Amino acid sequence: MSLSARRVTLPAITPIVLQKRVIKVYSEDETSRALEVPSDITARDVCQLLILKNHYIDDHSWTLFEHLPHVGLERTIEDHELVIEVLSNWGMEEENKLYFRKNYAKYEFFKNPMYFFPEHMVSFATETNGEISPTQILQMFLSSSTYPEIHGFLHAKEQGKKSWKKIYFLLRRSGLYFSTKGTSKEPRHLQFFSEFGNSDIYVSLAGKKKHGAPTNYGFCFKVQA
Repeated sequence: MSLSARRVTLPAITPIVLQKRVIKVYSEDETSRALEVPSDITARDVCQLLILKNHYIDDHSWTLFEHLPHVGLERTIEDHELVIEVLSNWGMEEENKLYFRKNYAKYEFFKNPMYFFPEHMVSFATETNGEISPTQILQMFLSSSTYPEIHGFLHAKEQGKKSWKKIYFLLRRSGLYFSTKGTSKEPRHLQFFSEFGNSDIYVSLAGKKKHGAPTNYGFCFKVQA
């Protein structure tokens, strides 16, 4: 008996090479450090890298911030976000910066969710039968079927206008809405304001000075490019 040999040709394998880029990260004292990082590095990875290079203690509060000085805005870059994608949304002439500093409230929502939503601002779709534990509140926010409604007054300004108005807003899973008639929640009185699937939320650093806001504590939605 003779055996005939067969030649098997395997397809060529193209190696995947991740391009590296140099990013500059600032500290609170405005000193900076340049890092050569791969294109898929996350904000959490950058924090870990800087913790190691600076011999810091990792107490889970070190955070990477996106700072936009020309509009007076700043936000926490979430752990999973790709840093290079964040940088790609910056304009060539914008003097934006990445900051590395501590944010002790970074994971506070997961530890104490009840602190963020006072009882008078939260409505539940079903009966709660008394107090709801922090774990139950967190589960509701992370659930795909149940989601509490957050409501309250905010100062808002229409585009192109200088004056700010105190308006009743409602935060739902589908987005942020405001009432055109007092505190009415009737569908005919609710107007859509913004959704969050394609937006980042920034904190206003100088609301009074830059935008004439009634308070310096504010936030805004910025659509991702």
